Amino acid sequence: MRMQTATQEDAPTIAILGADIQEMHHNSRPDWFKPAAAQESAALYEDLLANPSITTYIAEDGAEALSFVLVKVHHRAETPLNCAQVVVDINQIGVTPSARGRGVGHELMVSVRGLANQVSADRILLTTWEFNTDAHRFFESEGLTAEMRRMSMPWPPSE
Repeated sequence: MRMQTATQEDAPTIAILGADIQEMHHNSRPDWFKPAAAQESAALYEDLLANPSITTYIAEDGAEALSFVLVKVHHRAETPLNCAQVVVDINQIGVTPSARGRGVGHELMVSVRGLANQVSADRILLTTWEFNTDAHRFFESEGLTAEMRRMSMPWPPSE
């Protein structure tokens, strides 16, 4: 397996890799996520890959792309309420179903940790949906722990 840093030319590949994850999210939360549409989302990924604060890694086995992780580095300024921090935020991560259980996700996290070292990060964080319990187990096995809870309510309330 080989890990590479993605460029804008990799946007269609990332869109295809992201389609599995998008479809799983859509199936669990159709009120929040649209169905997967790799061709339409390629332009979004091209824009994201052009952002200098975003780094994306792709894991490949030969010519086959297996997974990706899209990471944004945030430089949070100190305020009277918050400490200054450099945060490496995992915005999207996904491993194709056929590659799961082969250590690919772990290798993505190795790359994320390497980036965190490069930017002298204070923490690595991510947001994950409550329904995604398989992902929770993986993230916990990589050393992440829950530190806050986000709650929502559809509005207006149905009667």
